Amino acid sequence: MMKAFSDPSTEEKYLKLGFVPDGLSLKLTAGKVTVYAVEHPWKGAMLTLESFTPRTMSQYTVACPTKCSREQIAGLIYMNVAQNFRDSAEAFKAHFQQLGVPLFQ
Repeated sequence: MMKAFSDPSTEEKYLKLGFVPDGLSLKLTAGKVTVYAVEHPWKGAMLTLESFTPRTMSQYTVACPTKCSREQIAGLIYMNVAQNFRDSAEAFKAHFQQLGVPLFQ
């Protein structure tokens, strides 16, 4: 079976953040935003953030080094959601808090 990441420890970090396998990527949805994580040959993990609402659709990608900790990954996702999809920021904050992942301690 194809994995989203070649290194099992990297994949594990994302699974522990609530991502679920979705084809060749891992996927996390909270609020109105879905984040997809896939491995990039040079840039580590590529995180694609997508939001579809009745009035808007937006998508963009950020790179995250594979050596990042769970907390750093959660922080990167939260910062990007808070900056670009404000109406879903609380949903992501609540999701990570429920998992016991501290944001910016």
